[in-house]
Amino acid sequence: MQPIPGPCVSAQPIRSLVSVAPRHCCLFRDPREHRSVHCVFFLCSCGLSSSFPPDMPFVELDTNLPAGSVPAGLEKRLCAATAAILSKPEDRVNVTLRPGLAMAVNGSTDPCAQLIISSIGVVGTAEENRGHSARFFEFLTKEMGLGQDRIIIRFSPLEPWQIGKKGTVMTFL
Repeated sequence: MQPIPGPCVSAQPIRSLVSVAPRHCCLFRDPREHRSVHCVFFLCSCGLSSSFPPDMPFVELDTNLPAGSVPAGLEKRLCAATAAILSKPEDRVNVTLRPGLAMAVNGSTDPCAQLIISSIGVVGTAEENRGHSARFFEFLTKEMGLGQDRIIIRFSPLEPWQIGKKGTVMTFL
């Protein structure tokens, strides 16, 4: 991705999960995908700049398993797994777990789950989602004891203007 020229653009950022204070904003354009990604730069403890798209991944896990059959603490482990899979800080991930729903997958009401992942900048391509899908399926089959044919995943790319926070939208934060 190339920075769009402007007053707040700096050199190509280096990704790092260690961040302390936001420094400035920038807009990147990915010419392959004809879309823009907003970034916030951070000064890291190592002194290098890095960027994260200013997003808050939203993860919703729906299942027809009764609440008592869902492993205790699954939402916390899903939060940690999502952070690792999407390369996002764990404190930015939002997880909702809804057990005991009336659901059918592939025409069957046997135990099943649907995972919905919505985020800015990390679920927008087939290549990205293929890798994410493999890792989420590995996590869910192990944690929930369901076969891959009983799990469905839906990826939804978001734009910064679609997420409200602190009385505004992410575009302006």
